[in-house]
This record gives sequence, structure tokens and C-alpha cells, in this order.
Amino acid sequence: MSPELLYPDKFGSKHGQPTKGSDCYALGMVILEVLSGRVPFAQFKDFIVMRKVIKGELPEIPEGPEGVWFTDDLWQMLNRCWMTKPGSRPTIGAVLEFLERVSRTWKPPSPRPDEDAEMDKDGSDFTTVSDSFGVINCSNPTTTTTWRDGILTQHVPSTVTPSYKC
Repeated sequence: MSPELLYPDKFGSKHGQPTKGSDCYALGMVILEVLSGRVPFAQFKDFIVMRKVIKGELPEIPEGPEGVWFTDDLWQMLNRCWMTKPGSRPTIGAVLEFLERVSRTWKPPSPRPDEDAEMDKDGSDFTTVSDSFGVINCSNPTTTTTWRDGILTQHVPSTVTPSYKC
């Protein structure tokens, strides 16, 4: 909820009713939540969050797996959505246009092989693949696994029935 809806008198809102500006503030928070997978200010109780919003404090840019989608341009746009003065915020149309433009160049994060890949106890190759959903460990000495250009591929000879220890 935008600061002017939480404390209308302080921010010059006549009736504390939602406006296009408060909708833009909320949209910025929704974008943050959808792309990070976390509610903004999740670590704080509601009353503390309300105080932070009224004081103009903003969420921090997510880091690690939660922050993979946040380019500098996107973070700047979100900060514009959260400007203290509703009239300084972009229109919803401008946010949509920005998202359409940057979505053409965005690439989803791809799983990366674990740097600490090991050998299995029986000496066969042991492949570890990590992504934002967890870690998958599989081994099959007849399977060739390669990592090239951000794509993990496996080649299984046609005469072999794959059997994985997962």
C-alpha cells in the first residue's frame, strides 16, 4: 500500500482513496514479489512495514537466486514506481511499455553445473546440476553430459537404456 493511502494527511491525499499513482506504487511491489518470489519487507511485521512505507523506506534489491531478474534498469523503474510523490511516479502504461521492451532481451536464468562436482564411490562420473529449484544429482557412466552456452545437454547412446541414481 502506498504511503499516501496509509497516511493521507501527511501526503496531501484528500480522502485516502486509491489513485493511479497509488496503483503504480502497488504494481511496483507486485513486480518485485513476482520476480523475487518474496513479499516485500517479508521479514517485518505489518506495523513495521507501514512505518517504513510512510517514512519512504524502500525494499532492498534481492540478491542471489531471488535477484537474478533484477537488472539495473528494472530496479530503477521500480524505484520510480515507489517515488514518495504520486505525481512523480510513471503511468501504468509507461511501466507496461518498459516491461515489454526489456522482456525482449531478458533470458531466463539457466541451471549451472555445481563447481564441486564429484566422482561417485564406484568411480563413475557424478553430475550435479543446480538451479533455483534445488540440486539434482545423477550418474550414468554411459551418458555424456556437456555444458555449452548456458545449456546442459546429455547424450545417451541408442543401445543403452538410461539408468540414473537420483
